[in-house]
Amino acid sequence: MLDSTHQRISVTAFLTAAARAVESQRPDRLFDDPWAALLASREGFSILEKGEDRGASIVVRTHYFDEWLQRLTHEEGLRQIVLLAAGLDTRAFRLTWPPATRFFELDLPAVVLYKEARLQVHQAQPRCQRTILAVDLTSSNWENQLQQAGFQLALPSVWLVEGLFFYLPLEQTRQLLARLSRLAAPGSWLGFDAIHSAMLSSPLTSSRIQLTKKNRAPWIGAIDDPVALLASFGWQASFVPNARKGYEYGRAIFPFIAPEALNAETEKLYHMLVTAKRLPSEEPLRL
Repeated sequence: MLDSTHQRISVTAFLTAAARAVESQRPDRLFDDPWAALLASREGFSILEKGEDRGASIVVRTHYFDEWLQRLTHEEGLRQIVLLAAGLDTRAFRLTWPPATRFFELDLPAVVLYKEARLQVHQAQPRCQRTILAVDLTSSNWENQLQQAGFQLALPSVWLVEGLFFYLPLEQTRQLLARLSRLAAPGSWLGFDAIHSAMLSSPLTSSRIQLTKKNRAPWIGAIDDPVALLASFGWQASFVPNARKGYEYGRAIFPFIAPEALNAETEKLYHMLVTAKRLPSEEPLRL
């Protein structure tokens, strides 16, 4: 069962877990994920070795959103977290959560089957209330399933969508944002990473774009203005290029442009780490 399931999981899920596993072995690690190596598979480590920055972009994204989630729960008091396309994420197990924190992880059945089997074998125990939903985000009525699983519409929530939107056509991204926005009460937060269309055409990033195609996971979905896009759904957003966070964390990210050369144009060649707050419906948007 696991062998056939393994074949239906995107290579990007294994790659992400492999990057977390390698980072966890560093003496100066930004986080410790004891389950990442168990989930990554040989394929994940093989693909990781072919990347120019050996997964630094994934590591920076992971640490950035780790800190963001911890701040929103421990300091801001939010208790509902929804991971869309959760993949092989292990935050429910490896981070410390306040009492009554609820984690909802949504992904395809094949991903859920593989991940849960591995975690059960190693007796991993979550540090919060964890609910797993095996759904197709692009076609199933996952909104009703989420509510039936205990998600409370009246309470603010935190939504995290990592490593997904650049694999989707922009129209599918819009549809998914519209669907989650209808579930997010005022005061909710949303986080995701996105790419600018410049990444898809620049000679400086061509080798990375070709590698995504070779790995059977091409990048096709650019979001050139995430602030304006999210404003149309009632969110007030901001973003930071992951290159800047990479230098802050001590993890340089391909295409390795020096910090002093980062500007509005060169930053387009990096992922944007986007965060946004859901506004009350009566409050005017400020861009």
